[in-house]
Amino acid sequence: MNVSSVIDIFEKHVPKHLAEKWDNTGLLIEPDKQLLVTTIFFTNDLTEDVLDEALSVKANLIISYHPPLFKPMKAFLSRNWKDRIAMQCIANNVAVYSPHTACDAVKGGVNDWLLSCFDLQESRPVLPSREFLHCVMECLVTSEEQLMQALSSHVDLKIILKRPFDNKMSLKILFPKQSKDEILPMLAKDPDIEVLLIQDCTPLSDAQTGMGRIGKLQTPLKLEECIKVVKKHVGLEHLRVTLGLNKRLDNEVSTVAVCAGSGSMVLQNVSADLYITGEMSHHDLLDVRHAGRSVILCEHSNSERGYLEHLKNQLLLDLPKINLVVSKVDKDPVTIM
Repeated sequence: MNVSSVIDIFEKHVPKHLAEKWDNTGLLIEPDKQLLVTTIFFTNDLTEDVLDEALSVKANLIISYHPPLFKPMKAFLSRNWKDRIAMQCIANNVAVYSPHTACDAVKGGVNDWLLSCFDLQESRPVLPSREFLHCVMECLVTSEEQLMQALSSHVDLKIILKRPFDNKMSLKILFPKQSKDEILPMLAKDPDIEVLLIQDCTPLSDAQTGMGRIGKLQTPLKLEECIKVVKKHVGLEHLRVTLGLNKRLDNEVSTVAVCAGSGSMVLQNVSADLYITGEMSHHDLLDVRHAGRSVILCEHSNSERGYLEHLKNQLLLDLPKINLVVSKVDKDPVTIM
């Protein structure tokens, strides 16, 4: 199966349009558009030792939860480790795709996984996604800039997939459904833009789409029990814990709010007995503590990494002829001794 077909299947499970606008998600490295994928390799962070592991299992598509390329690059230099990774991927004909915050927002994604260690009555996103009806349009153009110029009066557009197609560029674009009657006549006037497909989307969000999760426990647990449950779930012997002001380990927890990765912005002022995240700043922890809430810190990528096995299992039925491998080398850079 070629890379584009694999990505189409992947994005049915984790739609790219759910990613935050500031994020750099999607296909980041595509050495050869004719590349046939035989092994997909999953990692939280694409480091040099992880890339060596991926090459050792003959991976030709790497799904890196965190985007290894984020800031614009003006040169590729061998003295920079991220540059070396990009150059090695190209040299070995390995494609790289990053879903990142799309996994954070999607139903059944990393935050649902992080909260799944508890027996819950109910759960919901902390920050629900915007609920707009949108359309997806696929078209052929000679350049991305050409299409953007034709649609320059419409700012609420988002390219969700682009790939070479003969002498043109195939683009999939997400735009508000209410703009449909304006956009199509504009494109019809341009003979160099060919609309292949236009279809209505389901709403960008349902009740379970958005950043973070907050859940109500079926039965309240003591905080010390919650810590044990989280340790087992993320596979760690040690966690950092901040007790809320005047709280003890034998206090009961009824509501838990989670945010994989860095949780300060998402969990700010959320009404819950316990926060679980990867990291928070010193001053944010002081604020949370004085609000009477306790916090479990797993370190940034430890709060995300276990989700990769879950993601792999979600894809197994749709990709039965492709080998799916989760990194064993990938680990958080912080170790609590």
